[in-house]
Amino acid sequence: MALKKPVDWDELYPGRFLKAGELGEKPVTMTIADINLEELESDDGKKIKGIVSFERTHKMIPLNKTNGICIRAMFGRKVQEWIGKHVTLFRSVWNGEDCIRVWGSPDIAEDMTVTVQ
Repeated sequence: MALKKPVDWDELYPGRFLKAGELGEKPVTMTIADINLEELESDDGKKIKGIVSFERTHKMIPLNKTNGICIRAMFGRKVQEWIGKHVTLFRSVWNGEDCIRVWGSPDIAEDMTVTVQ
């Protein structure tokens, strides 16, 4: 079976988590399938993180605080009510590294500005 040719560095090391390089250059809208908590290994040791999974893909994203604040602003504090909502993700840069950020959602009525501190 022939695999697709990789275009971005992130495609060379596939895994269960979606990577910024796998998004490409255009925003991608996905439907939230589930939200869970998992203990993940980080540079600072083990941390409990929210994990968002999506319909029609096995890929998930660990929910960093910036993206979590943006999704909360769109859909509210009750995270299980996020299931079935659409979220648009895009590739950005943080601290010189590619990252995934929340662009918005076609489920909200109008553009909104969210301040993350």
